[in-house]
Amino acid sequence: MRLMVLLALVPLSGCATAVLLPADSGSEFSPIDFFENSSRGVGTFHRVFAAPARLEVASTGTRRPNGELVLTQRIRQGGDAPRTRTWTIRPVGPNRYTGTLTEAVGPVHITTDGPRASVHYAMKDGLTVRQQLALQSDGTLLNHLEVRKWGLRVARVNERIRKLP
Repeated sequence: MRLMVLLALVPLSGCATAVLLPADSGSEFSPIDFFENSSRGVGTFHRVFAAPARLEVASTGTRRPNGELVLTQRIRQGGDAPRTRTWTIRPVGPNRYTGTLTEAVGPVHITTDGPRASVHYAMKDGLTVRQQLALQSDGTLLNHLEVRKWGLRVARVNERIRKLP
């Protein structure tokens, strides 16, 4: 039975090649600077065997004196009740950050390269998350996130995030 489920998921999983989002090559992305204060994201959540759902994320980030960012997000996904999650992000070296996320089991790892950031973390039930953020010339941020189980993509998010004044 498990084999049948895995074989059914293979065509839906997409290829393992990472997506490379377009980005403003003249910019340097800092997750702490971008997410300090307020931002809003709108996108689509895709899950295997389910219809796509609208995703709305309202974020508020507070920088602590030690340079760490605490980011609280209120998430509305389709018709589900809103939920809240909290990130902590702190620099650990040039272009490298680490932190926590209420949904993650273990640390969150973030690396930046010019206008892009890669985010990696594990969740319960053997799920892994890989996320790419790409700063755009208009100041918005593209977000592409993939959730995998047993190496197969089981969900993805495509979102545009804008920093509020």
